[in-house]
Amino acid sequence: MFSPQRILNAFGYSMKGYKSAWQTEAAFRDNVMMIAIAQLVCLLVQPNWQLWLFFGACNALLIMAELLNTGLEYLADHISTEQHDLLGRAKDVGSATVFTALAFNGLVLLIIVWQALT
Repeated sequence: MFSPQRILNAFGYSMKGYKSAWQTEAAFRDNVMMIAIAQLVCLLVQPNWQLWLFFGACNALLIMAELLNTGLEYLADHISTEQHDLLGRAKDVGSATVFTALAFNGLVLLIIVWQALT
């Protein structure tokens, strides 16, 4: 059943997650800053609204990947801070997920800038 209190609680937990990622993960802060700069570039070059919307969705996917990677790292570090092959692989795969989203964002931004220059 619909519960406004449950929705408010979920929103509060989400804000705690953003705050935790911002405070503890330099990579999260870096990605947020890169997105802000990329959006300023879009503001200058004024791509068509569909491409800008697509780029915004790509930005959101990058933040989601970074948040999931951060959660995975928290969990892995809670389990053990010692070197462990499978935990190391899990962290590496999380990092590769973020890199893939970041590379795709870069490609889309290059296309936006290229279209503006041609």
